Amino acid sequence: MRMTFYRTNNPKIVGITFILFSVIFLIIGTCVSIAPKVKSKRCTELVNADVIENIQSESRRKSGNGRRRDSTLYAPVFQFDYNGKKYTVKSSTSSDPPAYEVGDVVKLKINPDDPTDFYAPSDKTLNMIGIIFLIIGAFQLSFGAASVILSRKKNKDLSA
Repeated sequence: MRMTFYRTNNPKIVGITFILFSVIFLIIGTCVSIAPKVKSKRCTELVNADVIENIQSESRRKSGNGRRRDSTLYAPVFQFDYNGKKYTVKSSTSSDPPAYEVGDVVKLKINPDDPTDFYAPSDKTLNMIGIIFLIIGAFQLSFGAASVILSRKKNKDLSA
């Protein structure tokens, strides 16, 4: 099956494409940025948790030049006591290098109704990802808007 991509030098089409992609990036960035705030409403109990392990996950992908690129990410596993019961939970965020070392004591905020629902206030991974998506979305939106405005101005000049 052969795919054909058409090239265009029409700034209006380029601008609209950038605006559409910017909306996607802005929505993702907003949702990722709001997620910790929503979780903080549910997770109100503060506990001290021990980092007992960093679970490795391997990721393989091809880079732009066709070479395979391997990377390793580490997700911390926390253990804590709450109301006389021991809980072991794995973080939903991973990083390289590991965010915490085994043996570290980390403050977690947990949901008193479901202690496995938690977040680490010191983990700023989601905030950073949200900010990156918002910046990229804002850049694409401004580029797209500028392209659309310039194409309108160019069309007015041609028709005059």
